[in-house]
Amino acid sequence: MQHPYIITISSEKGGVGKTTLATNLAIYLKALDEDLPVTLLSFDNHFSVDRMFRIGRKPHAGTVLDFLGGRPLGDLVEVGEFGVQYLPSNRHLAEFGDKLDGLDHLARCFASANLPGVVIIDTRPVLDNFTHNALFCADRVIIPVKDTPSLENSRHIYAFFDEHKISRRALRLLPSLLDSRIHYDGPFKDSYQLLKAYAINRGYRCLEGFIAKSPKVESLNTNPEGKLYPILTHGRQTEVHLQFTHLARQIYLDLLDCNELRLDQLTPAANAASAG
Repeated sequence: MQHPYIITISSEKGGVGKTTLATNLAIYLKALDEDLPVTLLSFDNHFSVDRMFRIGRKPHAGTVLDFLGGRPLGDLVEVGEFGVQYLPSNRHLAEFGDKLDGLDHLARCFASANLPGVVIIDTRPVLDNFTHNALFCADRVIIPVKDTPSLENSRHIYAFFDEHKISRRALRLLPSLLDSRIHYDGPFKDSYQLLKAYAINRGYRCLEGFIAKSPKVESLNTNPEGKLYPILTHGRQTEVHLQFTHLARQIYLDLLDCNELRLDQLTPAANAASAG
């Protein structure tokens, strides 16, 4: 039974770029290694993932709600644009939240899916049951922070890990949507250096680099065509393109260096039975 390397994008604060991060990271990882299966799903109800990756108008075989309800993932995942697989979203997902059977509900769904490669989970801006499940099964949690309030909110994710005795090693902050034009006097010259210093002072670890705020990138999500365009194909002249390239390489190296997947830790009995 093959298990995926799970990346959860999470922040309690809206407007920090979670979905832009999730969708574009999927594309950059696929571009970095075209043989790497990359699957994306969202617990939010804005359907950005579907708008970015859906090909044609053929009816979906099912949605993320069916997956949580026990349908085999292989029957539901669709191959979308850029070779990225995605699990169609569902606008009624919130009604299922109370029906999740414990913190490991999502982990058990993935453990039985026989899905290799990378899974990226885009969460809602709230620590609800869906987000808790996505955090619980993650090999890497990326917490985008664009200002001090969003950095302060990240303490709740750390508290969740501590409460459930999960290693903090999976957690990484990523300064995101920073205005590169802002500079300060003193030891911290810009928003990136300041946020990184605040994070280190609190005992948090950051990914290398940051994602800048860019009018060009914002226009890829809001435009007269009503489409979502990826940075890789429509923002190559921006600094954000280089930043996403650097981010994807970090995550890819994390994947290669991972000796034991989180799902292997959570489902040892199932793994032993599969091996036997």
